[in-house]
Amino acid sequence: MAKRRKSKKVTEVFGLPLWLLTFISGFLVALLLFFGVRAMKSRDFRETIETAMAKAEEILLTIDEILYGDPLPEEPAIAEGTLRVDIIDVGQGESILITTAEKAVLIDAGENDKGDEVLAHLESLGITSLDLAIGTHAHSDHIGGMDTVLAAIPTAEFWMGAMPENLVPSTKTYTDVLEQLDIGRIPYREPEVGTTYDLGGGGILTVLGPQGTPNDLNNCSLVCRVDFGERSFLFNGDAEESEEKAILASGVDLDVDVMTMGHHGSSTSSSSAYFKAASPGFATISCGQGNSYGHPNSSTLKKLKNADIPYRRTDINGTITIVTDGYTIEYSTEKG
Repeated sequence: MAKRRKSKKVTEVFGLPLWLLTFISGFLVALLLFFGVRAMKSRDFRETIETAMAKAEEILLTIDEILYGDPLPEEPAIAEGTLRVDIIDVGQGESILITTAEKAVLIDAGENDKGDEVLAHLESLGITSLDLAIGTHAHSDHIGGMDTVLAAIPTAEFWMGAMPENLVPSTKTYTDVLEQLDIGRIPYREPEVGTTYDLGGGGILTVLGPQGTPNDLNNCSLVCRVDFGERSFLFNGDAEESEEKAILASGVDLDVDVMTMGHHGSSTSSSSAYFKAASPGFATISCGQGNSYGHPNSSTLKKLKNADIPYRRTDINGTITIVTDGYTIEYSTEKG
């Protein structure tokens, strides 16, 4: 994470002492205002004054940059307590729990038969309610168990990635979730890019995607970044290369400490440019043992190996737990 830079002590610029430079800048501002007032007879008064003030502000900003450099980068929020991320082993699917001392956020809940397993994990941690539940997109291996979770514990709100009308599914899995939202009177939201959510303790979740108009459900995935102190996480759902390109083109900050490899480690996700921009220090892959899709793809594993990035897989290591105090990060796994 970028550190706030100290202002450099300047006593002169271009060989001129600061007092003289300040006098010159004030004189230039006065000249602009003087000629602006003189022009009142021939031009609109308000337009003249606004132009003069804009020029004056431009001069002052230029002087400020000369003296003190570029605007200082925003300092990361001070973390309080810890933030925990559990990549829950739900077989061939994905479910992620984010907890702080104040909030509990669930991203996805695996296939239709995995809701009870997700609930068991929540219960093991003493979680009896959710502040936010997120369905990254409407595929069953991500939202299949969500209706079971929503029916069992109070949930304050539910988010899902925006879908073009032609991609909205009519599957029972999707309608079951909507029905449970209605039964529980849980607010539903499709957050825009840039939307933030306060995780407590200085933690912030930020929506990075989907960007533009997705061409399939995978690319409707709600992509989220989480910052906690000086540590950061990137949760990609099933976003594929076209969505990754759109996120990259938007210019958002992707550099993180921990990254979930998109689409269960598929070859169609975590493209080279996107992976390089994220440059994680640790990666996770959510997939099931002996799955028929061949996840994770060998090209993804090779990419991690070539970049010398340590990673863990739910099919081999079970549930993966990551805990940070905003400075250090500790990793542990259920198996191996």
